[in-house]
Amino acid sequence: MQKLEPLTYGNYFHIYNHGVGERDLFRKPENYEYFLSLYDEYIAPVAETYAWVLMLYPVK
Repeated sequence: MQKLEPLTYGNYFHIYNHGVGERDLFRKPENYEYFLSLYDEYIAPVAETYAWVLMLYPVK
């Protein structure tokens, strides 16, 4: 099992995620809004974010 290191105050972290097997993380536009609402609730109050990117939802 992978050992997880705690995030510590005063350091910078590059955190990213991607879909498994080239699957999209955001399958429809509403998924972006849901993610951003979770970000505002859980991340924004406790961490400074210097840059972030949500890849565009592909129009098919």
